[in-house]
Amino acid sequence: MRQDKRNILVTRPLSAQQFEYARILGLEPIIEPALEFKFPDYWDDVLRVINEHLKSDWVFTSTNGVKALEELMNAGLRVRPEVQLFAVGAKTRDALQDLGLEAKIPRKQDGKHLAELIIEEGKINSVIYFHGNLSRDEMTNKLEDDGIEVIELEVYETIINPVKMPNKSVGGILFYSPSAVEGFAQGTGFEEELPPLFAIGPTTAGALKEHTDQHVEIAKQPDTEVLLRTTADYIFNKSESI
Repeated sequence: MRQDKRNILVTRPLSAQQFEYARILGLEPIIEPALEFKFPDYWDDVLRVINEHLKSDWVFTSTNGVKALEELMNAGLRVRPEVQLFAVGAKTRDALQDLGLEAKIPRKQDGKHLAELIIEEGKINSVIYFHGNLSRDEMTNKLEDDGIEVIELEVYETIINPVKMPNKSVGGILFYSPSAVEGFAQGTGFEEELPPLFAIGPTTAGALKEHTDQHVEIAKQPDTEVLLRTTADYIFNKSESI
């Protein structure tokens, strides 16, 4: 464990395990969540849509969509064995596995490649897309361009919180989604020079590039531990080379 700790601003909560891993890497996370999530109190309308499209396969692009599915299962929804499940990446797939469900994921974990995976499956006429109010259209547009009907099912609401820099020296800022970038833009903003910026993936990096010309380091995989390792490598290698 490194003794010369560097503060980092993280725009989402970390688990106890992730927090400890950060400290092993020499990072001291300061948590300022950019987002909070609200789920419906009643699921009647959602269940009705699902029951009207029993032959459609299901698509998930976030663990929040899976949390909504868990709520639906608690409300009485049964997942029919013939339904195929698709997830954008390993974290979302793992969340489905925790519910006893298997899902296919693309080799490259983003919406574009998820759409390509669904198209390559063949014989898929429609999918139910479990998403939030701020979900992006990349995957949906690609599927619809290929003639696959997308039944969009909004199952949670993303609330953006303004994020401000702490009153401490910070060695890096970690972003997990375009919505988190928007939260930072509503808070401190991107007008002044900022500490090094780190993104969970290319979509989030693209959102950052819409606000700033600063360099953005991107995790090689959309995984928190990989992002933390990317951050530590960049911060300490840069400081040691000076």
